[in-house]
Amino acid sequence: MVNSVTTTMMNVKFSLAKESSGVAYRRAVLPIPGVVPVSVVLACDQASCHQLGARLFCVTPAEVDVAMIDDTLRELANITAGQVKRAMSLDQALGLPRILDGAESWSSSIDGTQLVHLKAEIDGIEMDVQIATHPRSS
Repeated sequence: MVNSVTTTMMNVKFSLAKESSGVAYRRAVLPIPGVVPVSVVLACDQASCHQLGARLFCVTPAEVDVAMIDDTLRELANITAGQVKRAMSLDQALGLPRILDGAESWSSSIDGTQLVHLKAEIDGIEMDVQIATHPRSS
């Protein structure tokens, strides 16, 4: 699902990697509230954030600022969440993505979670993608 987004937008193709090699610098968290509440979380280290931003905005990594990084992660989260929603056949509206720095916890109540670590051949970009289901409120 991620490759369908990044290949078209940035000419970046990811493959599965064994484990994350760095601490998340920024995270984009996008909730899909509803009958089956789900969140899509994308996390990258600082170097990968700059590489992704550079590819999206067609600039050098040195020209990428925090606002560009945040816009890049939000855009990737939006499109990835749309792909997840379609794959899960969810008739639920997407929430708005929010950005957290690496030190901030994004959720304290996760029912089930799937974490996938991806690495791109180009520029060594690494990204963690997490699809989390949440317990329903009683």
